[in-house]
Amino acid sequence: KVDQDVLSILSGSDQFDNLISSLGYAIQEGMIEKRNETTYGFAHDTIQQAVYEYLPEACMKEFHFKIGMQLVRALRGFVTPEFLQCNSITFLAIDQMNRACDGTDPNRLDTRIKNTLASLNLKAAERAIDLADASSALSHVRFGLQFVGDTGWSLCYEICLRLHEAACLANYLNSSPDEVLKHFEEIINHARKFEDKIKANCIMIKSSASGNIQGAINSAFIILNQLGESFPSVATPEDIQNAIASIREFHCDDPKEKIMNSPELTDTKKLWSLKLMDHIFPYLHMMSSKLMILISARMLKISFQHGFAPESAFGFFCYSYSLISTFNDIEEGYRWAKLALVVLERFNAPSLYPKVKTCITMVVSIWKEPVQSSVVDFLRLHQEALLVGDIEFAAISSKGYIHHGFISGSSLATIERECAAISLEMMQSNQMHGLFWCMNHHAMIMALNGKQGRDPFAVYKNGSINNYHDALAYAETTGRRRLMRAIYSN
Repeated sequence: KVDQDVLSILSGSDQFDNLISSLGYAIQEGMIEKRNETTYGFAHDTIQQAVYEYLPEACMKEFHFKIGMQLVRALRGFVTPEFLQCNSITFLAIDQMNRACDGTDPNRLDTRIKNTLASLNLKAAERAIDLADASSALSHVRFGLQFVGDTGWSLCYEICLRLHEAACLANYLNSSPDEVLKHFEEIINHARKFEDKIKANCIMIKSSASGNIQGAINSAFIILNQLGESFPSVATPEDIQNAIASIREFHCDDPKEKIMNSPELTDTKKLWSLKLMDHIFPYLHMMSSKLMILISARMLKISFQHGFAPESAFGFFCYSYSLISTFNDIEEGYRWAKLALVVLERFNAPSLYPKVKTCITMVVSIWKEPVQSSVVDFLRLHQEALLVGDIEFAAISSKGYIHHGFISGSSLATIERECAAISLEMMQSNQMHGLFWCMNHHAMIMALNGKQGRDPFAVYKNGSINNYHDALAYAETTGRRRLMRAIYSN
């Protein structure tokens, strides 16, 4: 379909001077229909298909090129912020030029237009990622890199860097770790400064954690050290006491007022430090609860001393969990968890809400609120995490949904079916640390259910884990102490 604004742009060109009369004839013959006051479209899908099949591919590409170029010319000031807002005409221009240049050499375009089209594809890819549409994002990245060409790193460095970052993230969402690694190495090999490597490193850490949690943690601490945030390899009791003491310095009578009115964090290195510490909390929760206390203290120290950011919310949650799990202070832990939600309220951070709220619901709220109420919350948080592209916490919220459903008395037959479905989803999204937990839980539920249901280990395709003993060996080899405890308890 096409709207009146596009027709007006095209009909103003000598190449399309008979467009309006031809459109009238097509309407008269019943091939095109006017769907409303401003929109036209083919009367039937088969007519559109017949047109595409009738025209030779080269001729079709030439039509796409002429339409795309006319739309690009109509959007004056190619690289202005207004042009890069990606309205409907801009997206149509991108689509037409991508179709025209698909599989062909884009060198017939001058450098200025190629860079513009690369920028537009970058914007479209980033928007697709925000919508968790990895397939569209990867398509736009491919065209963007095609337009910048082999000289991209030297002639349009910033665009090229962001295209490869978008490729890393889209491939992570698409569960393609090999492709993540390929674009990560491209960035590492061409980045001009350390700061330009940080985002790619963050994505690589999340991607590699599925197969090597300790390796991901080690990589994160190396980068944190380069950012000026050093941590001991092993947290001693003295380290923990000092961390808790540093947090007490920031206690105040009205913490909510402090959060809402404190300055916003502007130091780039401190902001990336918060993001990295935010990323590795789930892995520390599995591997080292003592280091987790140090991380929470450092996140709060950065926030109170240098300014708040959306990621500060996770610092509040981490500290709340430490208060409950290490010091058995449920009331104070619950209060700090509520402050984490205040941070999200201040910054209106929908991309972080499923993550923070899932963590609070899983390990903090359970001490103060009825567990039955959390089952519906986890199901909602799972959907919200998928909508913002957070496949890791979509998996973790699924774990919470199964576990809390089980302990709140849901039907075993229902939970068994949901375990099977969620295990498959985790396998497809490459969330292995969640998958092994889910398979183990699934096996326990089947045992309670008289072994009625599907083989819980069948979903793991490589066949190396086929029963409890294999799962326990995996947990021991990888240092997954929490998984080991869960297996033994079953």
